[in-house]
Amino acid sequence: MEKVDYSKMITPLDYKCGKCDATGCKLWREYQTFSPRLLCVDCACRDQKKINNVDSEGLRVDDDGMQTDQVGWYVPAVPTKDGGGYCGYLDVPDAAVKWWEQLPLRTGIIATA
Repeated sequence: MEKVDYSKMITPLDYKCGKCDATGCKLWREYQTFSPRLLCVDCACRDQKKINNVDSEGLRVDDDGMQTDQVGWYVPAVPTKDGGGYCGYLDVPDAAVKWWEQLPLRTGIIATA
């Protein structure tokens, strides 16, 4: 994967949904996997059999009524700055969190590198 500049709303070329090829939007990744599959919001909700009540910030209400950014076993896919992989779920730099939160929920709104 290529390097990511969190100050720009541009996603890496290979930052795309592994199911429908959506790009330029928020993606989720399989939790605790070496080579995670990335999914867009719609594909992640279908895959995990979850109601798609995700808002523009990437948050949803889970089965217990709690607000979360997870979709089942999928967590926000936030690339590392050096492009070497994805930030650990509990170890995402503030600039990277803001980058992911500002991405559109669905494709077709921002440019890709």
